Amino acid sequence: MDRTCISSPPFFFFFQRAIHKTFHSTLSINLLYISFITMPDIQLLTRDVNGPNTAPIKPRVERQWNIKAAPAVARSRNPIRETLASITANPPSTSATLINLGLGDPTHYPLAAPPPAATTAVRDALESERSNGYVLGAGTIEARQAVADYHKKWDNVDYTVDSIVLTHGVGHAIDMIFSILCPHGDSKANVLLPRPGFSQYSSLLASFGTDIRYYDCIEEKNWEVDVEMIDSLCDENTKALVIINPSNPCGSNYSRESLQKIVAVAEKNKVVVIADEIYGHMTWDGAFTPLAALSDSVPILTLSGLSKRFLLPGWRFGWICLHDPLSVAGDIKRGMATSGNRFMGPSSLTQKALPEILATPGSWFDEVTAKIETNAKIMYNAIQATPGISTNFPSGALYMLVRIDPKILPQLADDVAFATALYREEAVFALPGICFEAPGYVRLVLGAPADIMSEVAERLRAFCERHARV
Repeated sequence: MDRTCISSPPFFFFFQRAIHKTFHSTLSINLLYISFITMPDIQLLTRDVNGPNTAPIKPRVERQWNIKAAPAVARSRNPIRETLASITANPPSTSATLINLGLGDPTHYPLAAPPPAATTAVRDALESERSNGYVLGAGTIEARQAVADYHKKWDNVDYTVDSIVLTHGVGHAIDMIFSILCPHGDSKANVLLPRPGFSQYSSLLASFGTDIRYYDCIEEKNWEVDVEMIDSLCDENTKALVIINPSNPCGSNYSRESLQKIVAVAEKNKVVVIADEIYGHMTWDGAFTPLAALSDSVPILTLSGLSKRFLLPGWRFGWICLHDPLSVAGDIKRGMATSGNRFMGPSSLTQKALPEILATPGSWFDEVTAKIETNAKIMYNAIQATPGISTNFPSGALYMLVRIDPKILPQLADDVAFATALYREEAVFALPGICFEAPGYVRLVLGAPADIMSEVAERLRAFCERHARV
């Protein structure tokens, strides 16, 4: 094999003779020859001396459009939105006014006006024209300090400013934590989720390829957690345990004793706990116990925000607080700071107003919670007198999970069929339990005014009586 220039041999010899006449030096010729054949803009070929002296020509293939979404997109579908579209595909057959008890939006009717401080503080921030720019990725110092003060007042838990990051709602907070804890594509990694539970957790985890392990909440025990099952599911690849309290969709408020057992199991297995407490303190049948207040060793990531307790879901404002008593979760804290800088934090106007919003007096919260409790009583009493359905009396959050009895309602035992028929016949929209890993149930939102809830109770009773097996 020899290395030669891409130019044809006659040209090369002509060029060499010209150089020889010019410089009259064999050494000069050799040096120039070496420089010539090693110039970066001259393409060289390696060929057989006795073989062909041209490079093979690659046939041109006309490209076709082939645009595809990543597989994670299909895995991350939102079952609530898809089911909503399926049930409402055809309009109700009745002229009755539609009542929507499907989505957990307390502003739909609304249940109550937002805190007066929220409107005033945001208006002041807007008119000041001094809160329109970028802020720190994790949030302003003042806003994060307001979050720390809020949890000190209501939860009796101390947080430093650098252990808090502000997010675009709790959904963003969930995604941020999973991004920190769950390696992409690691099929051995697993996260423990409650069943029944909020579907956004499984939707977000699907994009990471993380294994989901469900632990049961026990209906006969007012939907308390099966702690022994959690213990059996934990292993060396468990990245986090998710606790939703008060519960969406069950409407339960875990007892202090149950929460202490959860912390003990997390300590035993050395597993971080994600405490979704967006409905924290929205209880009426027993006090709310913040999980972080019970831990002196286990790292607890508390998620909260303005959407539920403050009736401001559309403001998309949440936060994560890291409680790390033994300082073993430094990587998580650094990950929170790094992740915060990816999106530059939520609205600067809301951050400016946050200290005043979070200082909302307890009397305002008491009024809102009393309205939800009234709705819970209306629906519970009505369901007790309605054939084919049953429920536990809820004690927190904004929901009630209703069981369908297949013996009495054999044609509507499937929760999707039940919800679809209820929508079409009575113009009442409720989400089927399959959206929450609870087939055979439907979830009712307790966020409408009492007169609307009473109307729902009447329509639900008429619907079940019409379909009940006599």
